[in-house]
Amino acid sequence: MVVLELLPVDTTTLLSDHREPQRLVAATLTLTLGVFAAHRLYFGTDVKVPIIYGLTFGGFGVLVLIDLAHIIFTKDLKPYMNNNKVFMWSTERSDPLTPP
Repeated sequence: MVVLELLPVDTTTLLSDHREPQRLVAATLTLTLGVFAAHRLYFGTDVKVPIIYGLTFGGFGVLVLIDLAHIIFTKDLKPYMNNNKVFMWSTERSDPLTPP
């Protein structure tokens, strides 16, 4: 027991192990209940997004596939947490829109 306590602990593996189950859970929810936005509820989105997903069956399946690709291939999932946009991957415009 004492020997185990003296062994050095690699903190980088602990941090990466914490992120991967979150990605795995989100990907599993997207594959199974993605048309009802279960993955978006897991990420903490507003109630309007699952309603829109449910009425359109996940954007006719297209939004679910795009969400799945972003969940799998994006390094950082933080921009998707508590994101209340229907298109969770869209970004804010830096310059305001002006009429022509």
